[in-house]
Amino acid sequence: MHRLRARTGCKQSFWAGGFAICLLAVSVPSWSATAASDLSGTVQGEKKLVVYHTTTLPDTGAIAQGFKKKYPFAEVENYRGTGEKLLQRVTTEVRAGQNLADVYIISGLQTWLMKDMGLLNIYRSPEREKVFPALRDKQGYWTGVYWNLEVLGYNTRMVAERDVPKKWEDLLAPRWKTQIGLEEDDVYWYTMMLQLMGEEKGRNYVKQLAKQQVQVRAGHSLVAQLVGAGEFQITPTIRVQTAEDLKSKGAPIEWAPIPPLAPNPPVAISLPKNAPRSNLAKLYIDYVLSQEGQKILASFKRNPTRGDVQSPVPRVAKVKLIETDNDNMAKNYGRYTKEFGEIFGIR
Repeated sequence: MHRLRARTGCKQSFWAGGFAICLLAVSVPSWSATAASDLSGTVQGEKKLVVYHTTTLPDTGAIAQGFKKKYPFAEVENYRGTGEKLLQRVTTEVRAGQNLADVYIISGLQTWLMKDMGLLNIYRSPEREKVFPALRDKQGYWTGVYWNLEVLGYNTRMVAERDVPKKWEDLLAPRWKTQIGLEEDDVYWYTMMLQLMGEEKGRNYVKQLAKQQVQVRAGHSLVAQLVGAGEFQITPTIRVQTAEDLKSKGAPIEWAPIPPLAPNPPVAISLPKNAPRSNLAKLYIDYVLSQEGQKILASFKRNPTRGDVQSPVPRVAKVKLIETDNDNMAKNYGRYTKEFGEIFGIR
């Protein structure tokens, strides 16, 4: 059995990292008033909500606290695990004829796999229209809750601003040989190259990049730290928030996008196929995607998926994003992983 940490309800306002969330008891805004009106006749009796999630307990706890202030009758029970373990748990429960979760908030790839397996229900929350198109599926099975963006990261003591690559092909220049760091699980970056350039050209490009004697390491945080330490000068997949955190601590790190970029698979919210409390689940999904819910997540330095909520790093909102073929990526993920490993000698 997988060991999942559980939390029922929420406690008071101060959470990890010193961030404080102050949730004011105000009147229900128009989004929730509409949702409550639509579901008022069917939500009766649905008082306990079970959420399976990959997010940290502080942010889901703050969301649960805000949701309960809107709907005092509702109790939120949070179960946290990794995306892979939650996917295993869900499939095991479904095979056993059990439907325990009402809402999933799970990493994008696992959400896409669950969609492909027929484990999700369509729910077009009225709030999802405010979400960037690149961060929601067209059919209405899932909607991004927050997301990461991977960009070029470089050591400012070793790389002058004028020398920062402006296009992907610039990384093939002789000066970058042995000076590029890559994370061993950067398969999604590889799929983005295939989409941006076309499969054949993209694959050939990545093979040429591998000839630069790319330094492969385990962990995005480690790769970023090694760039800051001068172990190598540049990485194509530093996460913006990681770069900003290192900069705030005095590390010689800066980041620059090569647009357009595909966002990392967002942490997405979805409605299980046979959610036992589906109407209360819909209210919860509406709340998480609402401006109020997104502002709570932004307070934890999460990149909101709505265009009307400011990102903790304003520069991120200016990066041009492309929509990706998530279904195709999920179906071919095994092949892409194999190709990526073979190109960079990862076993």
